[in-house]
Amino acid sequence: MDIWKINLKFSDGTVNDLELYDAKPYFNGYLSLKRSYFLRLVKAIKMTKKYTTGHAIERVIGPDAKEWSENAWMLLLIKDNEKKNPFWILIKREKDLSGLLIAIGPRSFAEYNNSNMLEAKRDIKRLINYIVAYLTKFNCSVLLPNYLS
Repeated sequence: MDIWKINLKFSDGTVNDLELYDAKPYFNGYLSLKRSYFLRLVKAIKMTKKYTTGHAIERVIGPDAKEWSENAWMLLLIKDNEKKNPFWILIKREKDLSGLLIAIGPRSFAEYNNSNMLEAKRDIKRLINYIVAYLTKFNCSVLLPNYLS
């Protein structure tokens, strides 16, 4: 599994490093997310206190060991309130305001999808859509790059 390394630095000085796993194998490329998805996400953030936004992405290092920090990233840190499972989703926003699903985490989520490749594509797409449809099911933090603050 190819690894994306994300360095987070929060406004209170807290630093955290995350490893996410490249999503390319699940979709034979990166999954494209339409602009309308992000409009629905913004609406969800405005509708519930369980969804928050902040700036914390300091550095992004790709599997190729190159720094990709200057891109317009979004990191969704999601927790399923029923199953208590965490999910991480790294999205690269495009100039046309669409996006690409680049990586998933944590390791347990990636390993589950790797062990079930036939269902992984459908399961990941379903999760992405559920995030904006079933607001009471999840807690979601949307993190943006620090250079945007």
